[in-house]
Formats: sequence, structure tokens, C-alpha cells
Amino acid sequence: MPELYLKKCKCTYCLKETETKRVLSRHIRVERTDFDGFVHYQGSNPYLYEPIQCSHCRFVFHESFEKLRTDVRQTLEEQILPTLPVLPFAATERTIEQALQLYKLALYTAQVTGQKEAILAMLGVRIAWMYRMLGDEAQELQWMERSVTKYEALYLNYTDAVRTGIPHDVLLLRISDLYAVLKRTDDAKQWYGLIFQSKTVSDRTKKEAREHWELYRETHNV
Repeated sequence: MPELYLKKCKCTYCLKETETKRVLSRHIRVERTDFDGFVHYQGSNPYLYEPIQCSHCRFVFHESFEKLRTDVRQTLEEQILPTLPVLPFAATERTIEQALQLYKLALYTAQVTGQKEAILAMLGVRIAWMYRMLGDEAQELQWMERSVTKYEALYLNYTDAVRTGIPHDVLLLRISDLYAVLKRTDDAKQWYGLIFQSKTVSDRTKKEAREHWELYRETHNV
């Protein structure tokens, strides 16, 4: 497709240069955005092309992955890489189902390699969004539940943006929004309330949270 191009990137495991399809920025057309951050695109969807499979070693990763430890590399070499399938569509145009398969493999390798919980939660949300695109609400909500649980655990053990892997304001809003998506009104109200009452959350985040909460109240007769 003319909207796609081959992007060169370095594999997190073997450090060799591999190629993956991406959507040309001039062809990215936003239609609307759900309040949990999911963007509806016209034409080619950039979400489908975030997971990457290295053409040299099979490793499936996301560009958010951090440097791998030596012991992790050994585990990958001996136990994981030989079991990973070679997916011919990893460097071509993808369907939602194919992207979903890659996201699940990326989540698996993220778990195996000890990536930050913020990355695991983000990939879980991406998987939920794939199911949203497929119209599978049951699976979407199941993955949202898993992700919000991880984000909430992150909040309870929060240190700073670098070590935790996500800014404090973003984390609070994400938890609030995911509970709203799950239609867990009491939980959503509690977490949005934390944002409204906070003396450290930015005015911008508070404004966004108020908009989301008001929209939720209007659409759910709260």
C-alpha cells in the first residue's frame, strides 16, 4: 500500500538492523479519539504496525522495550527464540488479527525479558484495543481489567517517572479512564476524584479528567 513504508530499526535482542512496515505520517488521518486514548483512524492504522519481529533472530518486540540483561539474553537464546514462529506478515501489510498475534507475542517476550510493568500494561491496553476494532467486547474488557490492575499496582508502588516508566499524571488519568471504559462507576469516580483533589497534578490533566468524567456521567446517567 502507498501509505506504508519500510522502517529500519535495531532489534532489542540481536542488535541487528531489521525492517518493519509503518504508516507514512502524511497518510495518518485521525477521525476521533476515545477518552481512554484509543484513536480512530481513517485509512491505514498505525496501531497495527507497532509490534516488530526481527528478520534475523525471530525476537518480537516493541520500540518501548529496554535493554536486555545478560541472563535474559541467555534464557531467550536457549528457551524462547527457538519456539517463536516466523510470521511472514511481520514485515508486510497487516490485518487486525495478525497485529493481535504480534501484540500477544510482544507481551510474552516483555514478560520473559522483565520489561517494566508500565510496558506490560500498555501492551495489554493495545491488545484490548485490537479486540475493540474486531468488535469483541468480552475480550476487550477482559484485557482492560488485566491492564488496569497492573496500572493500579504501579500507582501503589510509584517512585518516579523514569523508574516506574510512566508520568504520575498520566498514570492517574489512565487508571481513571480504564475504569470508566469498564463501566465501574464507583472506581472511576474515586480515581477521577484523586485527580481533582491533587495539589500536584497539572491543570491540563485536571481539565482532561473533568471532560472525561462529565462525558461519562452524561452517557451513563450518573
